[in-house]
Amino acid sequence: MQPSAVRNGLKDNLESIPGLRVYELIPSPAVAPAAVVGQLDFTFDINNARGLDQANLDVIVLVQRLAQKSAQTDLDKYLQGSGDYSIKAAIESDLTLGGACSTLRVTSAQAGSYTSGDIDFLSYRYSLTVWG
Repeated sequence: MQPSAVRNGLKDNLESIPGLRVYELIPSPAVAPAAVVGQLDFTFDINNARGLDQANLDVIVLVQRLAQKSAQTDLDKYLQGSGDYSIKAAIESDLTLGGACSTLRVTSAQAGSYTSGDIDFLSYRYSLTVWG
């Protein structure tokens, strides 16, 4: 499993969401609304003799923090489990990321904040597990 191919596959899947900028490398600064594909943490040899590796990574979705209520409303549309703006549905639309992995799963989303450059954003951090 090649990390850059996984990041590029995630970028391709996320670009299906209308109006969302997607960064496969961590930007400084980011322009919201955006999804930032994080670095991969690897566990090698899940299966015997190099049969399977596992990677964990985060995709961070961020929106401008101009007005708290409208920012949260913007974030909420990405948190839905399905629909045109669903981060989970977009990521899982191609479970092999164009052949970059065997399969993947979005496991959770955590609310928080994110700083890029000198700008603070509201965010959700989506946790993913990728096998390949």
